[in-house]
Amino acid sequence: MDRQRRENLDTNAEGDYDEENAVCYLQILLADEIPEMGRLKMMSDMDEWGYTFRLGSAKNWFEKDAEDALEWLIAFHLLDSSNQPNYQLRQ
Repeated sequence: MDRQRRENLDTNAEGDYDEENAVCYLQILLADEIPEMGRLKMMSDMDEWGYTFRLGSAKNWFEKDAEDALEWLIAFHLLDSSNQPNYQLRQ
């Protein structure tokens, strides 16, 4: 989220559909940085938490239908040239 939204955030980030998908995608990428987590466990956990995805599971969505989420992250410069998190805040 941008700076103004971060400053006023309480509990609901109030993102739109595209932003919510991008957050899920980024969450999966970042899971690889957490020891003993990894993206496969994150995707399994997301399914268990009740996240719903167009292809029935987080894994299927991430691997086959998440181009729009990836494009959103690229458009806001949240990924590097290898499509990996660059750990920058959205401006």
